[in-house]
Amino acid sequence: MFLSAAGEAAQEVILFGMSHKFWIVVLILALFIGAILTASYNDDKTKGL
Repeated sequence: MFLSAAGEAAQEVILFGMSHKFWIVVLILALFIGAILTASYNDDKTKGL
């Protein structure tokens, strides 16, 4: 019962005129780009061995 009410509320969420599906895609893209940009931050410490 609670999950169906939460699902209906999520269907109605519109932020800055964009649907919730748009914001899910934006979030995934932001996480993906953040992972790419920070991938080389922790270099392998054993590359000289």
